[in-house]
Amino acid sequence: MMPRDYYEVLGITKDASSDEIKRAYRKLAREHHPDVSSDPKDVAEEKFKEISEAYEVLSNEDTKKRYDQYGHAGVNQQFGSGGFSWDNFTHFEDISDIFGGGIFDMFFGGGNRRRQPSKNAARQGESLRYDAEMGLEDVLTGKDIEIAIPHTSNCTDCKGTGGKGGDVDVCKQCGGNGQVQSVRNSPFGQMVSVSECPACRGAGKTFKERCPKCKGSGRTTKTTTVSVSIPKGIEDGMRLRVQGKGDSGYNGGPAGDLFVVVHVKGHKSFERDGVNLWTEIYTTYSKLVLGGEESVTTLENEKVTMSIPPGTQVNAVLRIAGKGLTKVNGSIRGDLFVRVKMEVPKKVTDDEKELLQKLDSKSGSKSKRKNIFKK
Repeated sequence: MMPRDYYEVLGITKDASSDEIKRAYRKLAREHHPDVSSDPKDVAEEKFKEISEAYEVLSNEDTKKRYDQYGHAGVNQQFGSGGFSWDNFTHFEDISDIFGGGIFDMFFGGGNRRRQPSKNAARQGESLRYDAEMGLEDVLTGKDIEIAIPHTSNCTDCKGTGGKGGDVDVCKQCGGNGQVQSVRNSPFGQMVSVSECPACRGAGKTFKERCPKCKGSGRTTKTTTVSVSIPKGIEDGMRLRVQGKGDSGYNGGPAGDLFVVVHVKGHKSFERDGVNLWTEIYTTYSKLVLGGEESVTTLENEKVTMSIPPGTQVNAVLRIAGKGLTKVNGSIRGDLFVRVKMEVPKKVTDDEKELLQKLDSKSGSKSKRKNIFKK
């Protein structure tokens, strides 16, 4: 049977805000919880699951966009072959204040719900970001850089345990799990919630004396020099990933990664357009009319002689092939486009003034004769 429209399930319109979607879900969750609903338990559970599926899709901007465009076919791939299950639900915190931490453990099979790992589990360290600035010339050739990265590392004195000399014991309150369970009564029945162990703060271990170097945290800060190879053709805003150069992992977990974000500075003479470059040159009126040559300086500071055809107009664009940039790690270069400008002298001699007036007079006569012939 085709599932119902998610907007219809939550009783909202397509232009509902994220807050309106959440309010609608919380209201329906209160009404259709199996412990308070007047429907048979299996019917109530199915309704509760249906509204939770709708909320899981519509509360996320990306999945909502896919659903709006393609319907159920656009979001089915994020669920298993059997459709939506409680393993797919990631917004329990949005109703935990209503029903308590044990809602899914009590009514929907418990162990299927994903929980946050305790602090004593092996976890990857945090990833870091470094912003590197480079010039357009470096984009042409590529560049190797060395950067100093401050990051956290496991304390060498206590081997990350936090106890002096690495001497630690299993926490007696949680038995090393890092989590404790508590049971409380509510209007909806007995609720079981899981929380961080207050004795060891989720670490699952305790120590008699703190490590003097890290003061019991098991972590210290150090600075490491990292070599990064920036490829030619890189574009502004691109990220380079250096694996394992972030913060150290926890409890034997892998280190995080380092992401280098590249910012390409602007250039006083060239403007980038993908793999192509743009620049401009100034020439004289006579070369525009009669043709001639001008010297153009490329990005690699080479002098290239460029031909100006007779009759070239101001702001015309000429091309020098193969003097642009490449794509990332590419070999074929783009082109250099040259916009032609004209130099206008601020002062002229009397002889130059007389010649310009004669030229203007003759040019005006030609223009008048041309207009007469057109008529």
